[in-house]
Amino acid sequence: MQAIPSVLVIDDDSEALNTFTQLLRALGVKNICRLASAESALEVLERQQFTMILADYRLEGMDGAEFVERLRARGDETPVVMLSGVPDKAGVIRATQYNNVDFIGKPFRILDLVTSMEQLAEAA
Repeated sequence: MQAIPSVLVIDDDSEALNTFTQLLRALGVKNICRLASAESALEVLERQQFTMILADYRLEGMDGAEFVERLRARGDETPVVMLSGVPDKAGVIRATQYNNVDFIGKPFRILDLVTSMEQLAEAA
């Protein structure tokens, strides 16, 4: 996989956070920040930059589409891979209308996630 030095992972499921952390470490990602809410992510992104963001679409409080809208509204073009097992079609369309955003349905193949991350990293 192309070098992706830092990834912000947003998921309100601690088991999913653990799985993504293990996967990203196996892929060679050195800096992984794990958060349970989009609100917390927006706060962290005010102080720190990441190469990539992996975000669950269905989060408590703010969904993935609103997260991407707020992120882009403040000029942050960090690539985002949005993941969801139960996608909201309208929300997915809203989120993926922005540059550097991809959507992957759960369950997914690891190769699909790696490919998405590589393509977004190349385009950024």
